[in-house]
Amino acid sequence: MAGTRASHSRPGRLQDINAPIGIIAGGGAIPLHIAELLAERRAQFVVIMLDGNADERLAAFEHGRFGLGQPGPIVRHLRDRGVRTVVLVGSVSGRPDIGQLRPDLTTLRFLRHYLAGRGRGDDALLRMVVGILQSEGFAVAGVHELEPDLLAPVGPLGRRPVAKGEATALEVGARAAHALGAIDAGQAVVVIGRRVVALEGAEGTDAMLERVADLRGAGRLSNRKGGVLVKLRKPGQDMRVDLPTIGVGTVQRAAAARLAGIAVHGENTLIVDRQATIEAADAAGLFLIGLDPNGLDGPPAWQ
Repeated sequence: MAGTRASHSRPGRLQDINAPIGIIAGGGAIPLHIAELLAERRAQFVVIMLDGNADERLAAFEHGRFGLGQPGPIVRHLRDRGVRTVVLVGSVSGRPDIGQLRPDLTTLRFLRHYLAGRGRGDDALLRMVVGILQSEGFAVAGVHELEPDLLAPVGPLGRRPVAKGEATALEVGARAAHALGAIDAGQAVVVIGRRVVALEGAEGTDAMLERVADLRGAGRLSNRKGGVLVKLRKPGQDMRVDLPTIGVGTVQRAAAARLAGIAVHGENTLIVDRQATIEAADAAGLFLIGLDPNGLDGPPAWQ
C-alpha cells in the first residue's frame, strides 16, 4: 500500500484517518487528484477502478479493477486490505451489467435493491450503494470531509465581476437547476438572458456545454457572448457522493460556448485545482462565483 499509517487525531481529514482508505473511482479528474494527494501525504489507500469509468493513470497506485455489477468482489477486495473508510469519487456512466453478478450475499443484496430501484436517477442508485457499503461495515466519507479545500467558497472567485445585467440569468439558472435536481435528472443548466437553453442529462456537463457551442455554430443561438452555466447540488442529495464538480475543462468548454460566466453551489461544489480553474476563468474573461447555499432564495450573493 502507498505510504505509511497516518496519526489519528480529529477524524474527517485525509491526514487523520488511521487505516487504509478505499477510493471507489469513477470518471473525471477528482479520483486521480485524491489519489495523488493521499500519496503525497503518505497515507495508506487502495483504489477500486470501475471498468469503463476510471482514469487509467490510477493504475499507478495499488488498485483492483471491477465492473459495476461486482459489489461482492469489491467488498472482499477492500476488506482483505484492511479498509474501513471508503470514498466514492467521480462520475459513473452506465448501469451494472447483470451478467457480471455472482451469487454471494453482498451481490444478492445489491441485486434486490437495484432491481427495486431500477429506472430511478443517479442519486437514488448512489444512495443504495452507500447503504450497502455501510451495511457491510464501512464508513462512507465524502471527498469534502477528507479535503475541504476542494469545496468552492461562497462569493466571487476571479477578477471578472458579475455584471448587473447578468443577475437575471443567474436567478433563472438557480431556479432551473434546483428544479432539475429535484427530479434527480441533472445538476446544471445554461441560461442566456431569461431563457434556459440547455439542461444537463445523462451526457454530463461537458457534453451539454459542447451542445451549446454547436447550437451557436449552427445559428440556433446568438453568437454574441453571454449567458451563464449554473451548477447546483440536487435538493436533498447526499453530500458524500456525486457532488457537482468543475475544473479547467469546464471553464474551457464554457468559453467555447461563448458564455459570460459560471455559477456554482458554494460550499457544495468541488473544484479540481482551484487556482488553475480561477486563472483559466480570468484568462477567458469569465466570471466565476460560488452562490450562497443559504441565500439562493434570498438576497443574491453576486450583488
